[in-house]
Amino acid sequence: MKIGTISLTALLLAASLPASGEPPAYYQERASAAVMEAQGDAEQLEEALAIYDEGLERHPDDTELRSSRANLLAGMGRYEEAKRDLDVLHDKGLHKEGLLLRCMVLERLEGTTDDTMACYAEVEAAYVMASEPDSQPDANHLLAARLAGSPEAESLLLEWQASGNAAQEPMLAGMLEMEREQLIRQLLP
Repeated sequence: MKIGTISLTALLLAASLPASGEPPAYYQERASAAVMEAQGDAEQLEEALAIYDEGLERHPDDTELRSSRANLLAGMGRYEEAKRDLDVLHDKGLHKEGLLLRCMVLERLEGTTDDTMACYAEVEAAYVMASEPDSQPDANHLLAARLAGSPEAESLLLEWQASGNAAQEPMLAGMLEMEREQLIRQLLP
């Protein structure tokens, strides 16, 4: 009788657990905390990466986990791996900031090519489509326009500077004055 009760209890417990274990947010929180704690330490960053990997094994379609892993991989200089994640996300409809990162990773890997320029043009178009009338350009829109070689880049820069954002973000203002290759290497060492 006891064996039957224990088996039934174990069966009920197993049925109540989600098939994939912890939810994606569990892995996202753990990995994000590990990245912040790592403060650039390569070994600890690898541990954070392992958490993202585990989360994606259990939740392969979770875009937030994949995007965060791509950002970490890019920050670690593992551009090929970051590009693979960003390509998967691109196929699913990547957000503007992710599109911009994808373009910069592509440029870091291949240099300035027709493909990278087309990539930046796609990002700039996404920012134009999403912008509200009379809204100030944000720094990523400006960066995308500049890297796309857009004729709008100069007017966006002047508008951004006039909005007071340049005074609030002096480091970014300095980066926007860098040469193209220096800028890419600053963002993706």
